[in-house]
Amino acid sequence: MLAESKAGHLFVVILACVLWLSVSVARAADKVGGTSLHMGGHAGINYVSTFSDAYWNDIYADRAGLGTTLSFDVLYRFIPLFSLHSGVGLDYRYFSSSYQESGLVCLNSDDPDLCESGWSGYDKDYLLYLEIPFLAQVHIPHVIYFEVGPVFDFLLMRKSDYFEPKEYRTDKCLEDRVFGTGISVGIGHEFASGLFVDLRVSYQFTDLARVAANCGDRDDIGWEYVKNPETGAEEKVYHVTDYPDRYYKFGKVQLGVGYWW
Repeated sequence: MLAESKAGHLFVVILACVLWLSVSVARAADKVGGTSLHMGGHAGINYVSTFSDAYWNDIYADRAGLGTTLSFDVLYRFIPLFSLHSGVGLDYRYFSSSYQESGLVCLNSDDPDLCESGWSGYDKDYLLYLEIPFLAQVHIPHVIYFEVGPVFDFLLMRKSDYFEPKEYRTDKCLEDRVFGTGISVGIGHEFASGLFVDLRVSYQFTDLARVAANCGDRDDIGWEYVKNPETGAEEKVYHVTDYPDRYYKFGKVQLGVGYWW
């Protein structure tokens, strides 16, 4: 919780700095009359990854995945050395596990050769986000530009295809967060034709998921027998108990290309 609070404070500071810098440059640009507005499109290929201190980092099918982003962008150039870069885009993320086997079934307990997996296959996750960056851009004209600023995203869709039945998985204790905030840092080059290429690294401050309310705050991991208060019978339950107060963060490296009309 302390780390998340510090990250939130850092996000507010960065946003305030970007806004202050934008207003200051806008006032200076008004005096010289050098502002201009550009609109365009941007596409990127992404390497995405999750970070967690949980014992089981199974929020998605794998810790690393691939993705792509397609966006409509706006650039407001105050002066040749400074611009504001924003846009609205769709950010697609795909995670896939290696081949897995689970649920051992033995036809004869005395002969291990007669045992086989009850389930096998691949875990897959498909996610679609609405992404809105708000980046301050500093130019070395005709050479390179640097950009930094906050990024907001909204979960539009998640589809999971897991080979193992949900009652035997640990991800059922996690619920997706719909809204996220983070920071993006990048470099790029803009050609005279309006074409530009860039490289961005993004990190999300908010957690990708929260612990489901029905998972409680138990403090051990493993199988145990619990007496059902209604029937009095003992039931075997698998407890995964290190979810509370854990972080589930997200990072992205993007190689992109765009064009200003």
